Amino acid sequence: MKNQLHLGLIVFLLAGCVSVQEVRRATDLIRTDNELTRLLVEARPEDQTNAAAYLIGLAVDAGREADALAAAPNNRTEAIAYYRIASTAYWKSGGSEGVDALFQAAEKGAALCAGLGKEAPDRDCLFLRLVIPFAGLESVAREDLGGMLEEVNFNDGSATETEKAMMREIHKWLQLAKAPTQTILAVGTDDRLLSHGSMRDYYCRNAKAARDYYDPTVSVFITKVREYGNTFGDPRPALNVTLEEARALKLSEGVPAFCPQ
Repeated sequence: MKNQLHLGLIVFLLAGCVSVQEVRRATDLIRTDNELTRLLVEARPEDQTNAAAYLIGLAVDAGREADALAAAPNNRTEAIAYYRIASTAYWKSGGSEGVDALFQAAEKGAALCAGLGKEAPDRDCLFLRLVIPFAGLESVAREDLGGMLEEVNFNDGSATETEKAMMREIHKWLQLAKAPTQTILAVGTDDRLLSHGSMRDYYCRNAKAARDYYDPTVSVFITKVREYGNTFGDPRPALNVTLEEARALKLSEGVPAFCPQ
């Protein structure tokens, strides 16, 4: 069975505007947020190519707006929201050309969050902590590691070159997946989640999805390494991993207790 991971999106809006200029900026921000939602929700499978192009365009515009707003201290909350929009659009465009820009947008937004301290918008700043690990984990999930593992069987007394190559490839991808999964789960220690119901629900749903994708995949991988060792001896020369190293891929972190189990 194909082991996939789908992480959902939630959109956050700003409020509390007082001046005409602030109303205009807020209206522009809401309009941009709504366009992001439309592209993410309404795009049909056959429209993915066009949707990706529109998402890149939206990300570029949002990033430019964020950079302009970030230059003025009073506009940094709005800048953070635009960086969140830009990083989300780059992520969901699915294109490799947006990876560097995704990192830049998320890191710029996170830096503003750190600078604002307790005045930072909680939900946007929490999301900016998650967007890079979400994107990293989804990129691994596209490799269908579960499906690859189903094709490996060392209990039949043979170990083909294809099977051994797949195990080496799966090990590489699991190593890449561990860090973003740990980062996602670590966000669960942020007390701000307790005071924002919608963000907490969103986090819990996706943290569980990340854990439920990573843990079973690692468990099956460990089983395959053990089977190879039992049948053929030391797995390192062929699989480039020992049983101990495979076991080290397991997570010690869990989904927070405040998440529904």
